[in-house]
Amino acid sequence: MSDPAVLTSVDDGVMLVTLNRPDAMNTMDLEMLQLLVEALAEANEREDVNALVLTGAGDAFCAGAEIGESGRLTVATFVRTREERLDRRGWSTRVAVAFSESDVPVIGAVNGMAAGGGFSLALCCDVRLMAETARMGSIFIKRGLASDFGAAYRLQQIVGLGRAHELLYDGDPVSAERCLELGLANRVVPDDQLLDEALAYARKIASGPPLAYTAMRRLLQRSTELTMIHYLEYEWTAQLGLFASRDTREGFRAFAERREPRFEGL
Repeated sequence: MSDPAVLTSVDDGVMLVTLNRPDAMNTMDLEMLQLLVEALAEANEREDVNALVLTGAGDAFCAGAEIGESGRLTVATFVRTREERLDRRGWSTRVAVAFSESDVPVIGAVNGMAAGGGFSLALCCDVRLMAETARMGSIFIKRGLASDFGAAYRLQQIVGLGRAHELLYDGDPVSAERCLELGLANRVVPDDQLLDEALAYARKIASGPPLAYTAMRRLLQRSTELTMIHYLEYEWTAQLGLFASRDTREGFRAFAERREPRFEGL
């Protein structure tokens, strides 16, 4: 029996999610998308998970969708049932929504090529660390396609509308250093240090106040969906809930006592 297309493990409050089709550059098949959605849902449900790191096995992050020996990619690759044929959302939307609805921060450790759908997955992450030799590119236009997994929506938020047009119209993979200049990467690190740095960063988040991180992530996700007045109401409602939490009381008490706070997620 072959290994699953997505591997997960939990340690020190961090769930490591690894796209696991290294012989195929971690290209996406239906099993991978299903398992990825399940992993994101599991991270939300587990009290011992406060951050998530997404990476790829082998030399690639994710080279996009699986393409058969014929060189063809069709809707049938990801649509198998009658329900899916009539579902206008499909797996592209389900995956993007799963990332959007994550209640734990998501860190991308881009260890190699992130192209097409893999580029889109990287954009779904809150923070992206890239290996020095990694590259990212939309490549959709080179296949006669537009974008998926919310790539165009997220990209213009990250780099601005003009740069988003340029990157999507061109489609060529971009070096890690150029990604850093554009804001697509938050950090570029040596290849052999990437996962260690991503996990260390995630553990730092995981040691913080879980409720506050969840509220902050929800606020950032909703910031583009609401008018200013509705956003302010949403923000203050979240803040009121945090004021009533044990973690907030601990945070202020630790400040007064000049010590590190001990957060419990309560």
